[in-house]
Amino acid sequence: MRVIRLLSLLLLIAVVSNGHANAQDEDKSNYPDRKALIVNNCPHVELSNFIFANRYGSGSTRFSQGMKWKNIGKQPLIAFEIVILNYDAFNRRMIGTRWTVTGRNSADWKPLEPGMSNGDGSSGFGVEEVFTGIAYVRLARFKDGTIWRANDAKLLEQLRKVAPEIEEFGDVKPDPSPRQTESCCAASAQHQYGLHLSTDRIANDVRKRNGICD
Repeated sequence: MRVIRLLSLLLLIAVVSNGHANAQDEDKSNYPDRKALIVNNCPHVELSNFIFANRYGSGSTRFSQGMKWKNIGKQPLIAFEIVILNYDAFNRRMIGTRWTVTGRNSADWKPLEPGMSNGDGSSGFGVEEVFTGIAYVRLARFKDGTIWRANDAKLLEQLRKVAPEIEEFGDVKPDPSPRQTESCCAASAQHQYGLHLSTDRIANDVRKRNGICD
């Protein structure tokens, strides 16, 4: 019995120590003064509690984001698209990602009714050197089939108010997803080197070019 209790105690200490070490590693992999900002440009959706961080989990550190939202309009929302513009420590634009909220959240696709709140999160595949992240709503589809779209000129004015330190915001539209970029680059590589090349050869070429198409 004493041996079992000792082993259990040692296991508990190992788990706690590992969790503490992971938390310390997480703190080291994020800018302490990073900024998660919101532009509530959509009159039908209110965003809140935006967070992002490189978090450790499942054996690796991944870039994670979290958000809450509320339907402040008069119609049920079928879906809406959140765009997150990311900037590095030197205020240079990084990738702009899109996040489609399919109703209430990724696990519940029923319409988000007026006055209802919900939230969700996402996780990437590696570490991102993001210092400033700015979230806004780009599209919203209602139950009657109509679609609301963001006005880029007005959005840019609001961006300048929430992040005056950023001189050049770049394109406010989201960038293509990694899958779309890879397909685009693969097509470019096939055109450049010929259709007889294997997929692996094309993929290696794409990786060398860091996902940028010619």
